[in-house]
Amino acid sequence: MTIHFEKDQLETLQPFFLEHLQELLRFPSMYDSNTIQTGAPFGASIQDALQYMLQLGESEGFVTKDVEGYAGHIEWGQGEDLVGVLGHLDVVPPGEGWSHDPFDPYVKEGKLFARGTQDDKGPVMAAFLAMKWLKDMGVEPRKRVRLILGTDEERSWACMDHYFSKEEMPVVGFSPDAMFPVIHAEKGLIDMEVTKQIDADHSASLDLVHFHGGERLNMVPYKATARIEGESEEEIDALFEDFLLNSNYEGSIIEENNGYSVTVTGKSAHAMEPRNGTNAIVGLAKFLATLPFSQPVRELMGWIDNCYEDGRGTAFSINCGDQISGPLTMNLGTLSYKDGICEMGVNTRYPVAVPFDEWFQAFTKALDKDEASVDIKEHLEPIYLPKDHPFVQQLLAIYEKHTGESVEPLAIGGATYARALTQGVAYGAMFSHSPDTAHNADEHVFIDDLLQAAVIYAEALYELVTSD
Repeated sequence: MTIHFEKDQLETLQPFFLEHLQELLRFPSMYDSNTIQTGAPFGASIQDALQYMLQLGESEGFVTKDVEGYAGHIEWGQGEDLVGVLGHLDVVPPGEGWSHDPFDPYVKEGKLFARGTQDDKGPVMAAFLAMKWLKDMGVEPRKRVRLILGTDEERSWACMDHYFSKEEMPVVGFSPDAMFPVIHAEKGLIDMEVTKQIDADHSASLDLVHFHGGERLNMVPYKATARIEGESEEEIDALFEDFLLNSNYEGSIIEENNGYSVTVTGKSAHAMEPRNGTNAIVGLAKFLATLPFSQPVRELMGWIDNCYEDGRGTAFSINCGDQISGPLTMNLGTLSYKDGICEMGVNTRYPVAVPFDEWFQAFTKALDKDEASVDIKEHLEPIYLPKDHPFVQQLLAIYEKHTGESVEPLAIGGATYARALTQGVAYGAMFSHSPDTAHNADEHVFIDDLLQAAVIYAEALYELVTSD
């Protein structure tokens, strides 16, 4: 069978694609501890999204399986070898700043808007469309393909741990959860809780009652708030207005009940590059450091500002990098302060060629000096396939064929399900011209980009399942 893979051949399937993708996007599939139950280990809405995809797969004649609610798969083909395509259906919280309901998808100027369009429901549906297209054309694979659907990627990856404790590991595979042309290396990732305790001296004219911000460690925090009590000779309102005037932050201050409620907003972004966002926690700490709190409180606020503003760990003497994957990045994703105890959720992505112990020992030494401690919550080792690896080159050639570009494989700071595979890479679905809106307000994708990705995935799967 000779097949020509062209995007215009998918035109008849575009209504099918958009209808089902928009239905999938309507599920607010965030982790929800309040609705956890047997068969729904991460909450009801995530389970609803998983069931929707499995039912869609079954309706199109594929074999499906729900692995106890932790994950599922849609399988096609025959043969001993298994090819995996790994995506996820859970999403990060929408946050604030949206111009439309984040779970009411809509199309405008060729773009589809909703939480999850880019990360990762849109690419998952593009991969499903590729499988449907091949099946509809009568392709007879010599290997099996599984579209493996994870449900806890944005949090702890417990979905993949459980899935692969029960199910077969693919011989090779890719994750449609990054960008083209092909990702041959992903930085190491570590989530930590840093704790710093100070003397909660309440003798100053102003008292910082509490300070909190952020929702997830893998998001640059959009908003942070603080409660201040007491009186000051200085005009707090005027100082705050001056701070906003001379910074990239927005916010509000409300005088009430013998004190102030202060809110600072920045710009959310994916934690893989904190400099793409504006960290609201850092911004609020910067302002609070100027107020007449007790000296320990002012020093703590200055420490937060100094340590996390550059997003590179410079203040901890751990700024490093390599030629494969670039610099170490550090994102202060969450913070909670009350009664002298400050707990900070920190997401760090470290270079492929820099050993973990090398920088982490320097980090803990710096924290000890600053009388702070650290607790590791999750650690994902870096992954790396050489650029000339046959699988990398095979996927790269398909991308170049469809775009006319001559490019090199990439390394990223993101963490994709490629790490869950014995041999895998991330492959699309973003192009170099695609807006990077993952984890941002008004997340969106170009519909044409997803259809082009589906064509590339179809040819990649065709080559993988029809070759010996």
